[in-house]
Amino acid sequence: MPDTSLRFAAIADDYTGASDLAGMLHAGGVPTVQMFGVPDGAIDHSTVSRGGAIVVALKTRSVEPAAAVDASLQALRHLLPLRPRQIQFKYCSTFDSTPRGNIGPVTEALLRALGADCAVAVPALPVNGRTQYMGHLFVQDRLLSESPLRDHPLNPMSDSNLVRWLGLQTSLPVGLIPLPAVMQGPEAIRVELQRQRDKGARIVLIDAVSDADLDAIAAVVCDLPLITGGSGLAQPLARIWNREDVGPPVRRAMPSPDPALGTLILAGSCSAATLQQLGRWQATGGRILRVSEPDQIAAAFAEVRREIGRTGVAAVASSALPAERSGGCGAAAAFEAAFGDLAAAVTDAGLASHLIVAGGETSGAVVDRLGVKAARVAGIVAPGVPSLVSLDARRLCLVLKSGNFGGPDFFADAIRHRELLST
Repeated sequence: MPDTSLRFAAIADDYTGASDLAGMLHAGGVPTVQMFGVPDGAIDHSTVSRGGAIVVALKTRSVEPAAAVDASLQALRHLLPLRPRQIQFKYCSTFDSTPRGNIGPVTEALLRALGADCAVAVPALPVNGRTQYMGHLFVQDRLLSESPLRDHPLNPMSDSNLVRWLGLQTSLPVGLIPLPAVMQGPEAIRVELQRQRDKGARIVLIDAVSDADLDAIAAVVCDLPLITGGSGLAQPLARIWNREDVGPPVRRAMPSPDPALGTLILAGSCSAATLQQLGRWQATGGRILRVSEPDQIAAAFAEVRREIGRTGVAAVASSALPAERSGGCGAAAAFEAAFGDLAAAVTDAGLASHLIVAGGETSGAVVDRLGVKAARVAGIVAPGVPSLVSLDARRLCLVLKSGNFGGPDFFADAIRHRELLST
């Protein structure tokens, strides 16, 4: 009897984090669908591919722990009928959370629901400078708690010691496999993981500072029912799956975006990377409508129409240093809602089918307002940032970027990538 199950399924705590993982799976040769929000009903088996992957994107990173647990368990119930070989709870490579959660509570709930005795936690993503050493999380060469990324407006990370930080979030014992054991290879990791389990650890953090470390870890955790962490393990796991003698994955037809329509760039991120990318876009001739009030976004439709008609691309940005924004980042919800309304107005008018959105919360607001329920990964714009094509009749091309991801020329790169998809 042929195997019709998925290789992999994931539950992500935000939309751009889900895209990050979906893109890494795609880059590893695994056909991947991303769904947005808890599915309304049973997931149609024809949407996904045998031997492929599905990533359910939630917005649970900054909600109350009980709400995060409830949504994650609902998503799990929809995924289990697809018989995935492994489940991942995906969160940011900077472990964005507070002492109350939500990484610990959700991991604890998923372990209980799956009847699993232990899960690993591997947030490291070396390709983007996120590494873990002796249980401490680094951004490039700096401790997370001493880097600019510590100042997330909703989930500030004031402690880089993840064993301690995760221990505050869960009643389960937390263990650590340190880098010296990881560097000895899979057998040493396997022995240390069993030792941690024998000591009673239910969630085990694993150090990693290089892609070689992730390869070694993947060889050990590929059969665990539940793993947690960033997107770093996706490609090492895919290489293992590709070596299995189970036949190639079945690939569904890829919808193509409409090349005749324009591009809308929306930037709501306060990150230094997004600010640099906007500056580069402007320095190379791109125009940006800068807004400091949500009402200005609502009034931007006419200018967006003119700019798309003139150049094919319109960009609207509320991105600025937090202190320079109206109301600070506390006004974020109003900005996000306004961006979502603008995106809907532009697409409904048939002006654009390509949307590039910078910022996790902004991306979530835009996708929800557009009513996109599922999209297939079409390609990779930058590490951690894929292009998605919606599976509805609109065939919207979506590039959803975490604020800190992408190189200086990200916006130009995303536009060139769309042109390649349309040829």
